[in-house]
Amino acid sequence: MKTKQFISLISIAVIMFTSCAERQVKEEIKEEKLSTEMEFFNHFKSLEGKSFLGKEVFVAEGVSSWADLELVMTVRECHDTIVYIPFRVGENTSRTWMVIMENGEKLRFRHDHRHEDGTPEDLTMYGGYALDGGTPFKQIFPADEFTCTMLERICDNEWSVEFSDDLSTYSYSLRKEGNLVIQVDFDLTKPL
Repeated sequence: MKTKQFISLISIAVIMFTSCAERQVKEEIKEEKLSTEMEFFNHFKSLEGKSFLGKEVFVAEGVSSWADLELVMTVRECHDTIVYIPFRVGENTSRTWMVIMENGEKLRFRHDHRHEDGTPEDLTMYGGYALDGGTPFKQIFPADEFTCTMLERICDNEWSVEFSDDLSTYSYSLRKEGNLVIQVDFDLTKPL
């Protein structure tokens, strides 16, 4: 009888130890992801108040090209939890990218579309949360549930936001069903 009790106690101890170890590993992974996302988020701070000229470097066949339009991003405001980046395409000033550190726990990317009078367009605030595996220089944001509910045809969208390792270039790209649709690169070495 004592042997059974001893084996039971050892089994319980092993289960508790394994559970605690798994919880600790998950917490360490979560902290590493958050640290990586914060490093990425903080790259915007040195760009605050500056505008940069962009260039369409890829557009898929059948997609309207922006190659003949002036593309300008402005890192307008950087706060502790949000960065506002208006993106002008020719004369169209309806777009603002938002990079949000939500509750200090996860990075979110949003597209804020506004009419000229400042009122929200019907399709606005779409985007997603950063995938695991991002780096201090690149984060990928697949469409989230809010986006899928808003418009099913963009549910398979995935936005990538990337800095070059030397912080000389910023890239924005869109993939759909895993295929690159458009990519715009901005030269961060030459503020306007």
